[in-house]
Amino acid sequence: MENSHASPGLLKQANSSALHRALREKGAATRAQLAAATGVSVTTVRALLEERLRDGEVERTGLSASSGGRRAAQYSLRRDKYYGAAVCITDGQAHGLLVDVHGEVVQAVPLKAGADGLQTPVLAFLDGLFAQRDIRSIGLGLPGVVREGCFWHADKEGGLHSVAVEPALSRRYGVPVVLENDVNAAAIGFARCYETEFPGEDPAETNMAYLHFDRGCVSAGFVAGGRVIRGYGHFAGELGLVPTADGRLLDECLNDPQDGREYTARVLEAAVWVCGILNPRYIALGGPALRRECIGPVNDGLSALLPGPMCPELLYTADIWGDYQIGMAWLTAEKIFHMVQIIKK
Repeated sequence: MENSHASPGLLKQANSSALHRALREKGAATRAQLAAATGVSVTTVRALLEERLRDGEVERTGLSASSGGRRAAQYSLRRDKYYGAAVCITDGQAHGLLVDVHGEVVQAVPLKAGADGLQTPVLAFLDGLFAQRDIRSIGLGLPGVVREGCFWHADKEGGLHSVAVEPALSRRYGVPVVLENDVNAAAIGFARCYETEFPGEDPAETNMAYLHFDRGCVSAGFVAGGRVIRGYGHFAGELGLVPTADGRLLDECLNDPQDGREYTARVLEAAVWVCGILNPRYIALGGPALRRECIGPVNDGLSALLPGPMCPELLYTADIWGDYQIGMAWLTAEKIFHMVQIIKK
C-alpha cells in the first residue's frame, strides 16, 4: 500500500486500511505476518499496532506457534470495541443483527412489521443499538434491485420506483451504509460458509451461482473472482425472465403444477444456462419452492449434458436465512473501518 507519491496522511490511512483488512481476514497474526500480508514494512506495522493498542482497537492474543526461536506476539481486532448493525428483509420478514468487526453475528432478533410496515421496527432496532453500542456501520439487505444507494421496487402495474434508503440512513446515523440484494447477500454468505468448511479455498477465486426458488419467481446470485456480478442495471440473476423452449418464461413454467419429471427438466434447463454463461465451480440450490427430490436427477443431467470442465458441483442449501445473515454480517463488517487504497498507475 505504501506509495511515495501519496501524501503522508493519505499514506497512513491506506496502511491502516491494509492492516485492518489483514487482521479481519487472518483473525490473529504476528507483526511479520501482517507485514507480509499488507506489503507494509515491519516498522510501520509496529507503529500502527502500538497506536491501535493504545486506542483499544487491537489486543495481544498470545504468542505464535514455536518454530525453534523466540515466539512472536500475535494481534487481533478487539471484538467488543466497534460493531455494525445489519437488517435482513425478505418476503415481509425482517431480522436485525448486531455484528462484530470480524463479520460474526453477535445477536439476531426478529423484527415484527407495524402499521407502516417494517420502517418503524427497523429504525427502532437501529436506534436501540446505537444507544447501547459503538456502531460504526449499517447494512441493509432488501428483496429487490439495489443501485446507487436506492432500493427499486415494482408497483402493481409493473412500473419501477426507487427509494433513497442509503442517504436517509447515512444522514440519520452518520455512519457508512451498505445496501445489498437479498439473494446476492445469501450467495456471499453461502460462499463464506463453504470457504470455512474447506479452508483451502481462496475467497478471491470463488466462482459460484446461488439459485433461489421462491413462490412465484426464481432468481440467482452470481459470484465470480470473489465478487458479486450485478450487471449494468443491477438486474443480473433474474432467471425467471428467461424464455423456455415452449415460449413461456421460466417463472410461468415453474408456477404451473408439474409432475416431477417436468419440474426437474426446467431446473436442469436453468442450471445449464448458468453453466454456459458463468461456468461456476459450484451451484447452490435452495429456497422454499425448491423440490429437493430434483437435485439428484439435475446433477445427473448436468453430468450427461456438459463436458467435465463445465460441469459444476451441485449443492443444496437448507438455511436461506442463515446464508443471508452471514452475507449481510460480512458486508456490514467491511464498512466498520474507513478503507483507503492507493492504486498505482
